Amino acid sequence: MMEMEPDRLPKGSKLTGLITTASVVVVVLVLFLLIAPPFVVIPSGYVGVKLTLGKADMEELPPGLNFIIPAVQRVIKMSVRTHSYDLRGTNSINSLSKDGLTINTELTVLYKIIPSKAAEIFVEYGLDYEDKIIKPVIRSAVRDVIATLDSSQVYQERELIQKKLMESVSKELEKRYIHLDEILIRDIKLPKRVVEAIEQKRRAYEEMQKMKFVVEKEKLEAERKRVEAQGIADANKIIAGSLTKEYLQWKFIENIKAYAQGDNNTVIMIPYDQQMTPIINIPNIKK
Repeated sequence: MMEMEPDRLPKGSKLTGLITTASVVVVVLVLFLLIAPPFVVIPSGYVGVKLTLGKADMEELPPGLNFIIPAVQRVIKMSVRTHSYDLRGTNSINSLSKDGLTINTELTVLYKIIPSKAAEIFVEYGLDYEDKIIKPVIRSAVRDVIATLDSSQVYQERELIQKKLMESVSKELEKRYIHLDEILIRDIKLPKRVVEAIEQKRRAYEEMQKMKFVVEKEKLEAERKRVEAQGIADANKIIAGSLTKEYLQWKFIENIKAYAQGDNNTVIMIPYDQQMTPIINIPNIKK
């Protein structure tokens, strides 16, 4: 049986072969794209750090669709949202106050990385930057602040401690491409005996302030009575100066007349002088 030469194959057979080859190429290409896609989607709240053969590109990729070279480049997604880092429980901070007492502090740090510095953070600290940056900076700042205060100040001035921590930690984190939002002090624990002593001192102070208030109130009341008495005395002097003999006689007569005109008065005792008090009988002529 004679074989047919290639250039003499039926046209349909050549077309079938081309289709088959194209299908294989398409399938291989699809599989390649599925296994190693040439693009990456970065969600909102993240930036991408592109690595080319392991080397980081210092220009961050923005949220959205970004194209890369498959098998040569890959992207690390880093969140630029606000994060919270707790230093509580076994992770809390023990430090010494100015008077040598151990103070235990629990707090939460709210922070976010600076988007334009995500690549620097990845290169210098990696993805575990919390343990390498946040934790040591906070611990150092807390110990430095507590060391400047007596235990009584630590117990009573939480806002002052928080303010000082914000100032210190903010500067240190900015140097490391991290923005500090807030430091929330959850709890400050002192030895029980110290707390009791501080509370006792506070109660004594409040009692002293109360007594001062009472004493001041009494002083004001005494001053009021003195002023009132002085006013009465001054009034009496004025009245006494205006009571002439003639006025008193006239007032006396007027009062006697008013008394005599009463319904039930029939006897009037009139002091005349120091030696005689005449009694005047006035008949009851009223009907």
